[in-house]
Amino acid sequence: MDGLRRDAARNRDRILIAARELAGRGNELALNTVARAADVGVGTVYRHFATVEELEEVVVWDRFEELDRALNQGGPDRFDRALAEHVALLTTDPLFEKVTARSDAVLPQTASKRAALIESLTDVLEEAQSDGRVRAGVDAVSVLLLACGIAHAIRSAGLAPDSDAAQQLLEIILRGLRP
Repeated sequence: MDGLRRDAARNRDRILIAARELAGRGNELALNTVARAADVGVGTVYRHFATVEELEEVVVWDRFEELDRALNQGGPDRFDRALAEHVALLTTDPLFEKVTARSDAVLPQTASKRAALIESLTDVLEEAQSDGRVRAGVDAVSVLLLACGIAHAIRSAGLAPDSDAAQQLLEIILRGLRP
């Protein structure tokens, strides 16, 4: 992190590592809990993250980058692959779903990442629409909402993202998007 003393940067890294581990185990992030897990004082956590929402957003920034890589892979089935990867990310990382489903980001960096995601998805979507693989009138925000919904359904049903049942649900969504 630019501008942080080494000890402050180390503490921030410890906080993020602890938050990722807690979120990975399905625990809700609370700043006191994260402080205990990171072995730092709660005041240290508050110096880096004023709210739980800020911490949640920073924890999932790398997911935006993963999704961006999926959107930028070429090929005629790019939209289908990107949607499948997006659903898999959302299914395996409920915190990413929570952050991306928010109507407004807390941090400007998150808003920027989300805007870039929507812009990339719009490009991929328009390409699929011009090739006749996705119906006209579907926009990127609607696709993001569908991805969040299907991921929530897959996770709620206890399905693995690569299971036959989960793939069938994804295929139903894709068929509904076809012309």
